[in-house]
Amino acid sequence: MRLITVNYMLDKISLEAQLSGLGLMQGDMVLIHSSFKSIGPVVNGAKTLIDAILSVIGNEGTLIAPTFNFDFCNGNTFDINNTKSDMGIVTELVRNHPLSIRTMHPIFSFGVIGKYAKKMMGLNNKSSFGKDSLFQLLRELGGKILIIGLNYDQCMTYFHHVEEIQGIKYRYNKKFSGDIIDRDGNVLRNQDYYMLVRDLEKGVKTRVDPMGEKMEEDGIVREGYIGDALSKIMYAQDVFDTTLKWMKIDPKLLYIDNEDINEI
Repeated sequence: MRLITVNYMLDKISLEAQLSGLGLMQGDMVLIHSSFKSIGPVVNGAKTLIDAILSVIGNEGTLIAPTFNFDFCNGNTFDINNTKSDMGIVTELVRNHPLSIRTMHPIFSFGVIGKYAKKMMGLNNKSSFGKDSLFQLLRELGGKILIIGLNYDQCMTYFHHVEEIQGIKYRYNKKFSGDIIDRDGNVLRNQDYYMLVRDLEKGVKTRVDPMGEKMEEDGIVREGYIGDALSKIMYAQDVFDTTLKWMKIDPKLLYIDNEDINEI
């Protein structure tokens, strides 16, 4: 257990050193999930964390942040340029970064800065987590997942990519329709998109910490501290392969349902 807490303001140089020590490298494509407040005091706030990540991965690297927003599910228009991220301050700063592009999915969009930003601009995946999504590209391009100050239950959306590719039965693709305003300001009416949702009739509830523990047992997760925040980094392909392996051994490592609740 870590007993020493940060009692000074972390600066960009300190964050660069800690990120590099954790395993972030030049040229990395990295999807970040973060609780910025868990890090402790940082000079100039969350912008410094983003600058530090971009410095470590360099010009050949790519930073990806989830800019998810669920208003489209309630019938609201998704404006790719103006709909805010619901995923915290770091993601909003990435979304508004002058070099950032945002992917089109109105529920599960991403802000992308760096080498592969233009490639991601071409994404218009209809599924939330399928073969046409950024989750697939992250795996194909050797990307990493960086978690800062969160547990797996709070952030590991990537497990849903594995579920969708596997065609699991406790979730299903639900269609959501609505209007979208694209990056050129064009209004696209009655667009259909899909989200892999829980089967509520079966009482399905997401619970992925047990799979995270299996990944750690298998040695695919590297841990360290960014400021006060326990942080983890792993390759997306390793997550995919290890999750597939353990799902075959124990299909319920990613959820509980009415059967489990009745046993409690």
